[in-house]
Amino acid sequence: MNTLKKPTLFCLFLIVLITSCTETTLLDDEEINVLEIGLGATSQTPPFEGSFLFYQDLSYGSGLRNKLDLFLPQNTSLKGAVLFFHGGAFLFGTKETLYEGETKDLIANLLSHNIAVFNAEYSFIDDAEARGVFTSLEDGKKAIQFIKEKSSILNLPQNQLILGGFSAGAGIAQWNGFREETNSSVKGVLAIIAQSSYDLYQWEDLFPDFSLDSLRKTESELEDLVLRFYDGEPTPDKTALLDYRREIDAKDPALYVYNPLYEDNFITSKNTLDFNVLFHSYKHADFLRKKAIEVGLEYSGAYQEAPLDFIIRKLGN
Repeated sequence: MNTLKKPTLFCLFLIVLITSCTETTLLDDEEINVLEIGLGATSQTPPFEGSFLFYQDLSYGSGLRNKLDLFLPQNTSLKGAVLFFHGGAFLFGTKETLYEGETKDLIANLLSHNIAVFNAEYSFIDDAEARGVFTSLEDGKKAIQFIKEKSSILNLPQNQLILGGFSAGAGIAQWNGFREETNSSVKGVLAIIAQSSYDLYQWEDLFPDFSLDSLRKTESELEDLVLRFYDGEPTPDKTALLDYRREIDAKDPALYVYNPLYEDNFITSKNTLDFNVLFHSYKHADFLRKKAIEVGLEYSGAYQEAPLDFIIRKLGN
């Protein structure tokens, strides 16, 4: 005997209401026009196929490299945004390097989950107007402020921002993500092949044979890099300001860190410095995790979840 009852009018109303609340609404031509007036730009042909709007080389500051690209899902139900910074030792690289391979796939997947993506360039330490790495890090602050100012135009929810970066870009993400001055809207920090601090003297705790002052005397390339990086000598005031690891506390955004390079010998067989190991060894990730554990900060990595899953989980909260 069939005991199922026909749905009441009230139940049908709830079903319609729930369905209408969960469906996304595509931007119409008028909304796109208002958006583009606010951005001061029109959509361009994207670097890869997909159902989204693409805005190229938006200016977020007055610096020569203060440009970012915006990938915007074409609907009104955004979950949040990710701001990426590319790698390149603060000396080279462009935002376009993220439009291929695994990072392209990551961006495409984020867009399919209604998450906007910003991809920023920043000043290099050898730029004429740069004050060493300080200018690069402060460019990250400018990019965050740009997103805050445009959040209403873009229909971005408040305080739903992930900072992500690769190598040098991971440093920009961490420096801004762990400072109270810039992290009020940040839900998570995604650091891939990251450095653990820009107080390079801290690296002596990671690598037993690493002595910054001693190596500067014998390695001209390192000496040149240090002087450009710190805009002169690495004074205590400068190293303290750049030591973002010491800024980490339990109230900061969750940290995702992944350094897959399981190598700690930074001296090559030819007795030269291996900067790839020095910059990207798994020891940097372990050093960051140790600090997170000490202060009770939520942290994650590839041993727990994929970067995409971390972002979706944090922006879903």
